[in-house]
Amino acid sequence: MKKLINLCVISGSLLLGFSCKEYLDVQPTVNVSEEQLFDNLSGLEVVLNGVYRSMLTDPNGMNAGIAGMQIYNLTASPDLWVREIGNGFYFSSIFLSVRTESAGTFANQTWEYHYRLINNCNIILSEVDNFSGQPELAASVKGQTLAIRGYAYFNLVRYFQQTYSIASDEPGVPIYLDRATPDREQNDRALVSDVYARILEDLNGALVELENWSRPGIEFINKDVVNGILAQVYMTMENWGEAASHANAARNGYTLMTPEQYQSGFDEANDEWIWGFRQTENDNIQTTNLFSRWNINDHRPAGTVFGAETLRVNESFVDLFDDTDARNQFWFKSAGEINSGWASDKFRDDGSNFLGDMIVMRAAEMLLIEAEALARQDGNEAQALALLNELQNARLVENPTNTTDQAALLEAIWIEKRKDLYSEGLVFWDLLRNQLDLVKAGDARDPVNIPARSYRFIMQIPDDEMNFGGISVQNPLDGIF
Repeated sequence: MKKLINLCVISGSLLLGFSCKEYLDVQPTVNVSEEQLFDNLSGLEVVLNGVYRSMLTDPNGMNAGIAGMQIYNLTASPDLWVREIGNGFYFSSIFLSVRTESAGTFANQTWEYHYRLINNCNIILSEVDNFSGQPELAASVKGQTLAIRGYAYFNLVRYFQQTYSIASDEPGVPIYLDRATPDREQNDRALVSDVYARILEDLNGALVELENWSRPGIEFINKDVVNGILAQVYMTMENWGEAASHANAARNGYTLMTPEQYQSGFDEANDEWIWGFRQTENDNIQTTNLFSRWNINDHRPAGTVFGAETLRVNESFVDLFDDTDARNQFWFKSAGEINSGWASDKFRDDGSNFLGDMIVMRAAEMLLIEAEALARQDGNEAQALALLNELQNARLVENPTNTTDQAALLEAIWIEKRKDLYSEGLVFWDLLRNQLDLVKAGDARDPVNIPARSYRFIMQIPDDEMNFGGISVQNPLDGIF
C-alpha cells in the first residue's frame, strides 16, 4: 500500500458496541502508545477488537465495509433493481462506469478498506508470537487475525480480477505479509493462483488455531465461520469435494429458520446465523445497511434517517415463489405511485433508525453450497437433492424439486439460492463464479444485459496505486475476458 494505514483501536471490553476511541499511526501521537497496546496479549485483543469494529462499516467511506459491499453487490443481481439512482446508490449502480473505474469512489474505497484490514492484521501477527504463558488466548487472537486477513484477500481478488477458473494465471492483487512502513516498496500484483494459495494458507491456519475456541458473540470469527469462508473459497476454485466438506462443517449445529423467523424482518440473530454483527444505539450504522435500502414506510415501520425506499424486485423473480413459500414477502405498487414496482419486507427493523442485527453468513447458504458441490460430482445427485428438499420443505415450497438430472438439479439449486439469499449481497459472487450474463428485464427501471466475463463486473486498480509505480498491469474498464 502506498499510504500509511491508521489502526482503529477499541478500548475497554470485547463487546463491539463501542465507537473507535483511539487511532494509531506508524508513529502514534495519541495518549495510548503502541508499546502499551503491544506489550501483552490483552493489548492485542484490544487491537483485534478494533479491527472487528471496522469490518462492518468503514468510517472513511459509506461504500466500504461488509455492509457497504452487501449494498454494492445488490445492484448486480438479476432479481433486484434500483428505483432511483441516488442516495449513494449511483456509486454502486451496475449501469454506471463509476462503479468500477480507477478514479471511481468504490474502487478506491474497496481497495483502501481491505488493505487497511490486512495491514492491521499484519501488525497483530507480527506481535502475537512474542508472548508466552497464555497459549489459548494467543491461539484465539492469531486464528481470528489469520481468518480476517484471508477473508480480506478473498474479497479483493474477486473484486479486482475475473473468477479463479478462468483467470488463475492472470494478475490478481498485491500480497503483503508485513506491516506498512514509510520505506516499504509497493508490490506488484500477484497471480490469482498465488493469492488463492495465500487465502487458503491463512484460513487453514486459522482453522487449526481456533479448533477449541468458544467465541463470546456472533460477531467473532470462530471455526464455523472459517469453515464457511473456506467453503466459499473452494466453491470459487471449483474444488467441489472440499467445498462440500467445509460447508457441512460450517453449518453443523445450526438449524434452519422457521417460516415465522424468516418473515420476521431479518433484524435479530437466530439459530441459523453463523456470522453477523449486532448493532446497538452506540454503534448503529444507520444508512449504510440493508434495512435502509428497503425502507418502505407505508407498509412496515422503519427508521426516519434515510427513507430512500430505493430497491425493488423484478416481477419475474416474484413469479418464482409459490403462494405458500415463507419467503414470498412481496407486494405490488401500482405504476402510477411514486413507490412503483414490487417491494419486499425481508429486511426491516422495528422503527429504531435501522437498528437491526446485520447478517453475513447463514446455514442456508452453506446447505446450498454443499448441495451444489455434491450435484457437480457424478454419483452424488441424490444427496444434493435431499439437501435441496430439506431447505425447500423448511421454506414451505409447495412443489419441491424431484429430479436428479444434474443440469436440472443445478438450475434448481441456483434458483433456490437466489430465492433464499436475495438482498444479502451473495448472488453477485455466484454470477461471477458461474460466468453468467446479468440480465435485468421485465419491470426493471433500466433493463440491462451485461455478458458473462465482462470487465464491467471487475474493478480497476485505483489511480493512486497505479501512479505510485509498483503495479504494472491495469484492468480494462470494459470488454470481455
